[in-house]
Amino acid sequence: MKRIFKIILAIIIVFITLLFIRPQKVIYEAKITGKVIDENKKPIFNATVYRIEEEYFIDEKIGSNESTELRTESVKTDKNGNFYFQEKSRIDWFHTPLDLPIAYCYANFEIEKSGYELYKTKFGEFEQYKKENCYACEKVEFKPIITLKKSQKIKNE
Repeated sequence: MKRIFKIILAIIIVFITLLFIRPQKVIYEAKITGKVIDENKKPIFNATVYRIEEEYFIDEKIGSNESTELRTESVKTDKNGNFYFQEKSRIDWFHTPLDLPIAYCYANFEIEKSGYELYKTKFGEFEQYKKENCYACEKVEFKPIITLKKSQKIKNE
């Protein structure tokens, strides 16, 4: 009897574990097709644009879930000030069977150019809510037009 109980218990534990740990959920980062201009509406050539993504980890000192922002990709603007990040995917191994079929998609990025102030998106500046065929930000595209301001050092000289 004890052996049957142990087998049933092992099967239940494996089943519950498979509910939470499985490589089935694909997360997409949105496509970003943008343009960088100056305060006079002229395109800025050769500005560096970084895609910003969150990396999640457990801080073992305090035992809590934390996150940090990482520059995961970079591109340069062309002569017309245009830049492009392709849609990007990754597999999420840890998730719950109660994951909701909705997603908020964000486009977070930074733009650097010598002589201009660093531009960084604000929380929620570029976001979109998605419900149908929800694989996070699959087939979501942001088309921002960003105005860089001259740095104060350049203006004062």
